[in-house]
Amino acid sequence: MGANRPVSPRRLTALISALIFLDMATWLAAIPLIPVWHNEFGLTDSQAGLVLGAYSLSVMVFAIPAGWVADRIGARRLTLIAAACFVVAAPSIAFANTFELLILVRIIQGACSAVVWSAGLAWLSGAVDSEYRPRALTIANASATIATIGGPLLGGPIVSYFGIGPSFLGLGVLVGLILVWAIFEPGGAGGVVPHADRHGPFVSLRHAMKPGLLQVSFLSIGFIALMMAALQLLAPLHFSSEGISSAAIGWIFTAGSVLSVIAILTVARLGTRLNHLLALVVLPSICGACLVVLLFPIGIPVYAVMLILLIGLAAPIFAIAYPICATGARAVKIGEGGAFGMLNAIWAVGSLIAPILAGIVTQRGASWVVYVVIALMSVIVSLALLRSRAAVAAA
Repeated sequence: MGANRPVSPRRLTALISALIFLDMATWLAAIPLIPVWHNEFGLTDSQAGLVLGAYSLSVMVFAIPAGWVADRIGARRLTLIAAACFVVAAPSIAFANTFELLILVRIIQGACSAVVWSAGLAWLSGAVDSEYRPRALTIANASATIATIGGPLLGGPIVSYFGIGPSFLGLGVLVGLILVWAIFEPGGAGGVVPHADRHGPFVSLRHAMKPGLLQVSFLSIGFIALMMAALQLLAPLHFSSEGISSAAIGWIFTAGSVLSVIAILTVARLGTRLNHLLALVVLPSICGACLVVLLFPIGIPVYAVMLILLIGLAAPIFAIAYPICATGARAVKIGEGGAFGMLNAIWAVGSLIAPILAGIVTQRGASWVVYVVIALMSVIVSLALLRSRAAVAAA
């Protein structure tokens, strides 16, 4: 309805950011609900883990097809379809009363998430001008970081006060309001990619094998997904072994989320004044140095500070990678939906395998190996990104 009217970059950025916020909040709201599922439905620890992992697995499966379809039918149109599905999927978790239903709901929610992060960002990137695009995509990523605070609040205190049914029905109402907004929001055609530029879903991966902007974005996201997913397991285990309560662990991660929001908003504020490529080259190595510090017996206060710093450092890498990906897709004339789909799939793979591998290694009493491996990866990634940066400069 608003597809052919002039776009408002700020309003469209707010719309996509709101969708991303609600998506991430829905994903993370499940974490405080694990004890509820344990007590009421008798879920085992492994079943609870599968319920949590089903979301990321669904993103991994659907991200690439979502981007591919977005390039063919239009990113705006696919985003509206996903938002309509999300209206039903978001509150459904409150009414799933068996393990099988929980898995099904989380898979559907993950599929909606894959579309929002692929088609939604492609709609935003394709509808705003090149000068505003990096800022728009950075703000959208900032909303995801803010959701790391809002999601656990929804699944924890809000559910405890209002009850799980009313809380998630309220979430569904919010998603419905966003859908109505999206239907009437001007935004152009939402980016149907011309036939000549409609490549298969793995073309962006082939381009990423060569030094360039797509390689920069894919390597950055891959590294940050592996590092953060591993730390989300290793850090709580370390704190718990030192007698730190779950509440205190939650506050430490919340502090990291607050620092992440500040870091991302700073990146957005700086805009083109910040050398994005140079930042992506330098930040992984700084993360690696922080990981090396964690190998030493530094005590819980210093460990907590370093963890908060790592979470804050990860946020700009995540935020900058998306504008770089959009620019890279345009540079090699492929659909942004497909490029974003591949980028999200790489994130999902890293987020899925890192905790599994870290858990196996930690169970053998060698958690230090994980820190060392990721620290070495940070150096390799920085060198690869430096090579890609040189290729971009030469081009």
